[in-house]
Amino acid sequence: MQGAEKSKIIPHHRIENLIKTLGFNYIFVRPSYFMQNLTTALLPEIKEHQSITLPSGKGVFNWIDVKNIAEAIAFLIEDFDKYKNKAYEITGSENKNFYDIATLITNITGIKIQYKSINPIRFYFKKRKEGLEKPFALVMTMLHFLPRIEKAPNITTNFKDITGKQPTLLKDFIEREKTIFNG
Repeated sequence: MQGAEKSKIIPHHRIENLIKTLGFNYIFVRPSYFMQNLTTALLPEIKEHQSITLPSGKGVFNWIDVKNIAEAIAFLIEDFDKYKNKAYEITGSENKNFYDIATLITNITGIKIQYKSINPIRFYFKKRKEGLEKPFALVMTMLHFLPRIEKAPNITTNFKDITGKQPTLLKDFIEREKTIFNG
């Protein structure tokens, strides 16, 4: 997870420290926010209510396609000795908020999507009412609330440096996956 080295409250931080303490060789891959969250966790509300409701305000997220993450990992593993015992933030090239995302989905699919920012406490209880277990509802709340109060995420060139390619753009991802939003 991007920022795992700084955030002591997320389990990723503790896991990375444990791996180092145990003396394993490693490559830590710290991706930014997955584009696929739009086609998985956030999709039911998009399809059923034509909305995205999160406690993110105008907070910006860096968006990465998981296909890009997988490709970078393949290169890293292929040349493990070159990359070992280092960490790589794998990011996309765009920082966008959910207002931007709703507009992109609307423009590409023709389906009017509205973004609604709500209080993090309301969001937590909304997720609990939807059946999410307490720990997952808390993680979802923090994941979507913290960008509201933090500075914009770093954009790295690590994906291009590792693979020689540019990361997927959000508009291209939504175009590629648009039938999921329509279906």
